[in-house]
Amino acid sequence: MMKLLITDDSGFMRELLTDILADAEHQIETAETGEEMLAKYEEITPDVVFLDVVLPGMNGLNALQQLKEKHPEAKVVVCSAVGGQEGVRKQAMEAGAMSVIAKPFSVEEIKEAIADI
Repeated sequence: MMKLLITDDSGFMRELLTDILADAEHQIETAETGEEMLAKYEEITPDVVFLDVVLPGMNGLNALQQLKEKHPEAKVVVCSAVGGQEGVRKQAMEAGAMSVIAKPFSVEEIKEAIADI
């Protein structure tokens, strides 16, 4: 069982990802902002963080950079509607994301992102 932290400002997306991953009996926490994700990471040290790019306050790329500076071992899957844009994909990978999945995504893409962890 893995600990997962889903960060998205959309309640629908948090719920959707939780539903996709819940059948594998993972422990799932959620956050709505980059700041909340950073705080929860310290509390629970998840195995994987799912992170949206467009968030209120600190955007997901800045949150990713801050997380990786403090925890270089952190595994982050960027999962965003702007993730299909080449510049965003490149920035996320350079900042240390292990993968970038563009919304709308398939159930298979989400499950494959954590299959080898």
